[in-house]
Amino acid sequence: MKITQYVLLAVLGIFIVWKGVIPALTKIDTDFPTYYTSARLLMDGEDIAKMYDDKWFNEQVQRYGINHLGRFTPFPPIAAFIMLPIAYLPPLQALQAWTVINLAALSVMILLLSKILQRDIAWCSLLALGSGLALINNIRFGQFYLILSLLIIVSYYWWQKNRYIASGTMLGIGAALKYFPALYLPLFIIQREWKIIVMVCTTILVLTFLSLLVFGIEVHQQFLTSVLGGHLSGEMHDPFLSIYQSWNSLLRRLFVYDSALNAHPLLQSPTMFYVSKYCILVSIAIPTIIGLMKAQRAFGNKAPVVQFALLNVAGLLALPSSATYHFLLLILPIGILLSLHEKDLTIEQKILIVCYAAIGFMPYRFFRPFDGQGILTVLAYPRLWLMTAIFITTLVFIWRNCVPRQSVVELGSVSASAGF
Repeated sequence: MKITQYVLLAVLGIFIVWKGVIPALTKIDTDFPTYYTSARLLMDGEDIAKMYDDKWFNEQVQRYGINHLGRFTPFPPIAAFIMLPIAYLPPLQALQAWTVINLAALSVMILLLSKILQRDIAWCSLLALGSGLALINNIRFGQFYLILSLLIIVSYYWWQKNRYIASGTMLGIGAALKYFPALYLPLFIIQREWKIIVMVCTTILVLTFLSLLVFGIEVHQQFLTSVLGGHLSGEMHDPFLSIYQSWNSLLRRLFVYDSALNAHPLLQSPTMFYVSKYCILVSIAIPTIIGLMKAQRAFGNKAPVVQFALLNVAGLLALPSSATYHFLLLILPIGILLSLHEKDLTIEQKILIVCYAAIGFMPYRFFRPFDGQGILTVLAYPRLWLMTAIFITTLVFIWRNCVPRQSVVELGSVSASAGF
């Protein structure tokens, strides 16, 4: 078993170096130009009042010698700080430095996962490298989501160690930059972790105040009035594209007509789009709430970690748009759910492994020809269906572990001995 594990680990490592690390060290691709250019403009003291003018921003990308399109939309102004420490370097050297930072973040993540999940380094390495395209594209494109995932894992680790101030600070930094970590606030409210909540909110406020000092009010007004709403509703540059793999994108493709972007919807009905969209969101929210309550019964004093995993999974399923690298945020919840039983895996855990691996290594290009082909459009969204399967499987796993209240104490002791 160990030999198989190490062989698989070697194969995954070689594949990720080949597809992710080497390209990142040799050429600039998409995404990175946006982070780099915004930080470079800030470092050079340029007038940044037009950051959300896509034409102007792309001109700045070209001016810095990057032959790729770039647009700062839909990032919050504070995202310009992300690459400030390496913005003094020429573009390719900056990407190389960022790649080294990403690899260091990956190493720290694996070490922390080993401590959190009580698993060996090889197991946690397989978990991280098993994210496949999420990890590859994050490294190759110079994205931030590996570091965001690390911030969440560090916050989780300190939360489990009762270091609430440090935990809330890490989560607040992540939420200020990318929103997603704010999803965990309801859990901390339920658990009455007031120190974490206060630190998350305080950190966000401090960073927002710093952003206002640096960028001024005008840029933030543009962000709030012209950018944020569209981002949260999935109205991207082309919200119909299947590459976003979200319910929002799928339902737009099926029901919203656009002469240029979607000339042949299955049914031209904006009403159906909105009704379906909100019905699906409710269909995610209600089972999640029920699952949170049942987890409290099923896992006793270990319920918060299961609830953490469920919220994470539900949040990823409900995203208005998603990219491959967003699913680095799936590493920790999958690790938690797989570590609930040390010996034999349940059928639900086996399904989680299959779906997680499929999300990481699915050849998505084979499904794109179905995009915009009427009812066959649903086949262009394999990641969305896999994520739905993970959500349902997580709920079933929690439901099947439910026990009478008098057995909660006993189950808690069993869970503790199983490696929590």
